[in-house]
Amino acid sequence: MKKVFLVALLFASCETANYAPTVNKEMVAASHRRDVDFARLEHGRMLFVHRCIECHTLPAIWKYSRDDWPKIVNDMSHRASLKPADRDAVIAYILAVRATESR
Repeated sequence: MKKVFLVALLFASCETANYAPTVNKEMVAASHRRDVDFARLEHGRMLFVHRCIECHTLPAIWKYSRDDWPKIVNDMSHRASLKPADRDAVIAYILAVRATESR
């Protein structure tokens, strides 16, 4: 039973890494915003991973355009109980990932 749980946990972490890359220096630099730093992107990633998955599977960041993401997050922020600063952190994270991914 313990082995099954560990295997399931391993697969879940791989899935999360595919859809929510860990924050790195390139993401911070790619954001080109003074108010975006490593901590803010980490916070945005944590919220993206933990709040979005409460209602649906984690969406692939490259599935929607840079222009679509702010509207999507704004529309869902009430259901996810995101405060404005949290919503902005999620958007900053997603846009930083989009800026560094070549998909």
